[in-house]
Parts: sequence; C-alpha cells; structure tokens
Amino acid sequence: MSISMNKLAVKLVNEMLSREKELEVTSTKIAGATIIDAGIKTRSSFEAGVYVSRICLGGLARVSITGYKIDDYHIPAVEVSTDHPVEACLASQLAGWRINVKEFFANGSGPARALARKPKKLFERIGYSEESDEAVLVLETDKYPDEEVVRYISGEAKIKPDNLYLVLVSPSSLAGTVQVSARIVETGIFKLDTLGFNLKTIVYGYGVCPVAPLHVNALKMAGRSNDMLLYGGVTYYIVDYPDDAKLIEYVSKTPSISSKDYGKSFTELVDQYGWDFLYKVDPSIFAPAVVIINNTRTGNTLFSGKINYELLRKALTS
Repeated sequence: MSISMNKLAVKLVNEMLSREKELEVTSTKIAGATIIDAGIKTRSSFEAGVYVSRICLGGLARVSITGYKIDDYHIPAVEVSTDHPVEACLASQLAGWRINVKEFFANGSGPARALARKPKKLFERIGYSEESDEAVLVLETDKYPDEEVVRYISGEAKIKPDNLYLVLVSPSSLAGTVQVSARIVETGIFKLDTLGFNLKTIVYGYGVCPVAPLHVNALKMAGRSNDMLLYGGVTYYIVDYPDDAKLIEYVSKTPSISSKDYGKSFTELVDQYGWDFLYKVDPSIFAPAVVIINNTRTGNTLFSGKINYELLRKALTS
C-alpha cells in the first residue's frame, strides 16, 4: 500500500491542534516533539476520542459515535469501519509498543509503530512496512513523557524529534474510553490471528461497541471497558476465504463466549485481583461478543457469539 499512515495521522493531528479549545485538548513541546494532551491534565471530549481513535487506526478507518441500548439504558457507542483492516488495526492501532524508560511507562499505538516495527515479528508476518519523515504515536498513560522518552521514541522510529507527534490519553478520560471501545474491530482480528487465520483474506472490517461510563477509579474503568468489548462488542468482516468448513471453525472459536472464563465480570474481577486481573483469566476471553463473517468466495455469512446484557448491566451499575 503506497499510502503512508503516518502522513494521514499527521493531518488528523493538525486538525486537532487547530481545534484545541473545541476539543478540550492542549499542546506543548518536549525536546522538539509536539505533545497533545487528550486526557491527562485535560478533560478532553468525545470528539477528541474520535480523533484519537482515527489516529490510532492510521487514518484508514471511519470512526463515529452512535447509540446502544441496554434495557432502559441508552448509552453512546463507537462505530468503526475500514477497508484496510489489517493495516489499520494490526500495523497501527494495536497497542504493540510497550514503552518503558526509567519511571515512565505507556502502551504505544498508532502508525509510528510501523516505522519502529514494534513488534517486529508481527510486521514480518503481515508483510507491512512504510517510510515517513514524520511519525505519530498515541500513548496510553497517566503522565507526560520527558525528553529522554521523546528521544527514545524518535530514535526507534528513525525520525527527528521535531517531526514526532505524541498524543497522550488516559484510559479513564472521555477520549480514553472512546478510543478503547474503538478497538473492537482490532480485537476480533487479533483473536483470529492468534488462532492462525490467514489475515490476508480479510478485506473489510466493521464493529460497534458501547462506551464504558466514566469512573474516577482507573482500575474500575479498565474493568468496565473490557466488559463493553467482550460482552457487548459486535464485529463484521468480509473475507475471501477458500474453505467454508474451515472458516466455520474459526468463527466458532473467535468470540469471547468460546473462552472457559466466559461470564466473569471484569468490573468485579478488578476488585478481587487489582491490575493482575489481566493475567488471572484465560487470554482467549479477550475477543468480541459477536463475530459475523461474510465469505465472498461462497456468498455465505457465518455467525457466532452473543451479547451478554446481564453483564453489561452489571458493568453500568457497579
């Protein structure tokens, strides 16, 4: 693909910078890099969350706010659509760059990963690479990076600090909760990848996921966000796959319901285990609630999973 996701993301960043007051974000410079605060010291906004999500997806997806009904609760949801699902979701949006410089830690998402090739084996497997003299990275964190962090990221991405844009977002902020739910299409593709599915056959991805209500406790927010994805997220993919019988196997194994730990409320697990809840459950639980796949080779549309309204209710009220 000749389109540079970093160049597309820079355009989105510049739009954010031109709308700082409206989006309730701020910007500053650290070691020459442009830092956009979308939820650390700022309140941010839903619209900022849409921008952050589009940046995470390398500018190759449409992201919008829609509605979602859980009994009498009418809540917002994120809708994602992309004609470049593997590039947007795995080569960019996946939080595949763990940045740990002295006391600073963050999960890095966005197209700068493609320049730094983080993680390298993933990029080799999907066969994606790009070149750019500018880079954009979204950092899920609760504090600002210092000059050493900026130099590390720019060095790994092989670009000048002056051409680096870092978007900071706390998962418990308005923008943060939106961009977590916007990972719904990525969540399904990542699960398919772990099952050994041929990702090159995926030609389109779509997903809808409710947005977790805000909570002052970041740990509670993590629990709620996971419940929204795993028990309320719906995905739809178009594939060009040669074997429907094999495809049925993949579809049946992809949703969260296929995990032995299905049915556990992450909103409650955080009270029991703290941040260790991520390591106390079957990793295969991290998947969409519903997976629908249309195979253009045969015309068949396959379905697996279910929306768990009981656990979604619990996440809203816990």
